[in-house]
Amino acid sequence: MIADADMNVWLETLPASQPSVIVPYVQSAADKNVSFRVKVVKEGRGGRSEISQGGTLFVPASKAMALGRMSVNVGAQDNCHIEVTFTEAGKPTGQYRFDCPR
Repeated sequence: MIADADMNVWLETLPASQPSVIVPYVQSAADKNVSFRVKVVKEGRGGRSEISQGGTLFVPASKAMALGRMSVNVGAQDNCHIEVTFTEAGKPTGQYRFDCPR
């Protein structure tokens, strides 16, 4: 995992949503223009699936910014994780990994 010390990244899950709705957030100590990609990877009895979304975002200093929202349905036996990757000027600046909410 690559982590930018100036950036905080976290996931929020909308309460009582089924399937789970996740909203990744980023907050930076300084103004940044970043490109991002959020990818969900799920493996289970039905095989492997990946969904992703991305874009470019201006992150003002000290302001939390949502990176969109995704829904994911995870079974008890599924392996699932979420990867959030950032680049600035084409260079990797941060990669974060989270377990999917259950």
